[in-house]
Amino acid sequence: MIRNMSSGISLDWACTDWSDPEGGIIRILPFAPLVKFSESTQEWDGLALMVSSEDPLLWIDQDKEEKKSPNIVRDAMIAQMGHSGKMVKEMSLLDRKTIGCFPDPIPFSMYKKAKDGGKPIWFLEPDLDDDKWVEITLQGVEERTRFRNLVRSIGSVRRMMRIAKSIATETVPTGDDADHHIAASLSAAWWMVESAHLSDDLHHKINHRIASRIRGALSSLRNHPNGQIDDEEAVVLLVPVPQVRIRRVLEALKDLPDAEKMKKEEE
Repeated sequence: MIRNMSSGISLDWACTDWSDPEGGIIRILPFAPLVKFSESTQEWDGLALMVSSEDPLLWIDQDKEEKKSPNIVRDAMIAQMGHSGKMVKEMSLLDRKTIGCFPDPIPFSMYKKAKDGGKPIWFLEPDLDDDKWVEITLQGVEERTRFRNLVRSIGSVRRMMRIAKSIATETVPTGDDADHHIAASLSAAWWMVESAHLSDDLHHKINHRIASRIRGALSSLRNHPNGQIDDEEAVVLLVPVPQVRIRRVLEALKDLPDAEKMKKEEE
């Protein structure tokens, strides 16, 4: 499963534009979770985040905690052990202020930029009052608790480190910045191990729903520009996506799922 998932992994930081047949551009911003590093996004008109509407509240709380006591959230994560704790610990060993950051720097900074600029924001992960999403979530829990997957989880932390090393050596770093490349490899390996129990069918359902909501957010942006966008230019929806997930998200977009009706974040 992990071997198949690792094919096609890219740690490229450059944005990718996908033009929707119904109009508008979806600008995919690659990022590595907990890493404060990205390339220029150019101009954009709206933001869609691959989180639920509750995540910004967590980011704001973490930001307050970090300002009071630097690295308190990071150290708490390391203490939890497991895949997440190991990933954060390895990031901290790189000893860079831009690596192992809380709250997650790229989504949080884009969120703040959109808020400050009065740009509309949509959340791509449905909340738990969405019955269809809850069904998908429960299916994932069921797959994780199957005996075969429980057995497979033994030694998964060591497996994550092997995968991270493999990704780091098989992908091309940006410039001479080895630390950010290593951190991105750790982040990608973490996701691959965490999601390895999911069947291909469930991966498809998740990404299909996300793509449907991305198209829905773009449709909303096209139809409700709030008088701020030049009608002669295509509107641009910025979507920060973890590098390891970009290939599957783009594949789902190319299937052209129906645009889900989306409500933007209330002011």
